[in-house]
Amino acid sequence: MNKIASLTSLHVMNDEDFGPPAQHQCRSFRHAARAMRVFAGAVLPAILAACAVGPNYHRPQTPTVEPRNVNAHFTAAAPNAAWWQQFGDPVLGRLEARALADNLDVHIAIARVRSARAAFSEAQYNYAPHVTLDGSYSRSKEQFPGFTTSRLDTTSSSVGFDASWEIDLFGHVRRQAAAAGAAVGAEQASLADAQVTVAAEVARNYFELRGTQRQIVVARDNLQNERAALHLTQVRYEAGRVTELDTDSAQARLKATEATVPLLEAAEKRYGYRLAVLLGVSPGSLDAELSAVPVQAMTAPLPIGDVSALLRTRPDVRIAERNLAAATERVGVATADLFPRVSFTGFVGFLAGDTSQLGKAASRAWLINPAVSWPALDYGSVHARLRAAKAEADGALSAYQKAVLTALEDFEDACVGYSTQETRLVSVIEQAQASRRAEQLAEIQYREGSINFVVLLDAQRTLLQAEDELARAETAANTGAVAVYKALGGPAG
Repeated sequence: MNKIASLTSLHVMNDEDFGPPAQHQCRSFRHAARAMRVFAGAVLPAILAACAVGPNYHRPQTPTVEPRNVNAHFTAAAPNAAWWQQFGDPVLGRLEARALADNLDVHIAIARVRSARAAFSEAQYNYAPHVTLDGSYSRSKEQFPGFTTSRLDTTSSSVGFDASWEIDLFGHVRRQAAAAGAAVGAEQASLADAQVTVAAEVARNYFELRGTQRQIVVARDNLQNERAALHLTQVRYEAGRVTELDTDSAQARLKATEATVPLLEAAEKRYGYRLAVLLGVSPGSLDAELSAVPVQAMTAPLPIGDVSALLRTRPDVRIAERNLAAATERVGVATADLFPRVSFTGFVGFLAGDTSQLGKAASRAWLINPAVSWPALDYGSVHARLRAAKAEADGALSAYQKAVLTALEDFEDACVGYSTQETRLVSVIEQAQASRRAEQLAEIQYREGSINFVVLLDAQRTLLQAEDELARAETAANTGAVAVYKALGGPAG
């Protein structure tokens, strides 16, 4: 508050306004100091005894987690915080480390945490007086009082400390600081959520990329087989041993397989580009690092640890809980507005009508100005704000309850998905093995002339589908494991 301006506006100041001797000014400063000590002795006990109005926040009791789909595909062993390391893929490990360090969503979340911490520090400073150093100088020509046309040149200058302090009798300041502290917790949980999400997205896109590369290899291998089959069919056709229908069928199958390759190559590029952006680099920057290599599917029981801590570790649940805490504290802030607010303002410094006298003993000045404000005649607005704060708190409670249910749903869905994919993977592996044996046997019999080309073509089509399905199933098993760890919401490393 600018008490300097209010002081200088009381009357026109000139040199005669500062007439008391220096000794009297010194006594005035001593009186001011004694007054401040008396004031502190009277007010501090009130501060210590003050009680904050409004609801006191209590963390909601989380329900007990009773897993319904944790079976033989899972183990209670504690997973590594860097859960992706158990896949034994060094390339994935390097990508994860770079993403957690350079991902832009993580950087945004870190900046928001810093901002929330700064706001919390600012709120805590409201417990103490706010002191600013102010200086001013003014010169004006004004009319003499009364009916006259005479004018008077006036000057005024001041320099000193301007202070303001709200005594937190009913918790207005305290509730604001608590709400700011809860906001810090929410942003910290948001940072954890960003890290978990980035880690999961890197792993998921990586496994999708490797699965697509595997499908491309399978398609190209089958293209070689189908070209060889087409050549053999053409030779047999020229020898009159098969009909034109056999050659046309072989040609059609070859072209159908060729048509799948561009789509798979485009998907490979998309996954690579997505990984690059997740790592905070330009699309295409990782192409050299992401050349095709074989990746093993996750087949061992998945360590998930103690799932009873699920609702305490999930970042989205923690965000909702901290938002609920902040909303509850803001109800306290609105409630405190129903009660009087006591504040003190003061000034200690120098005031002079002549700049040359500024800083001398005769220009010393001080001011203590206690004030009480109470919206006794504005209860409508205050109560409206209080109703709005309570409504926001009710919404925050519902958001928290929704986050709890969503966390349980995500975990159960992830467990079901992973178990299903692991069971399916066993069958698909056996299917692919049987298809390979059948195709090899059909090719031998076709060369010997014991079966027609339609049988061989059907065996080759079955093998292509089985190997493509195996690549998809292995990818699904790995991405299913990623979904489980994302649902657990544990630390990202």
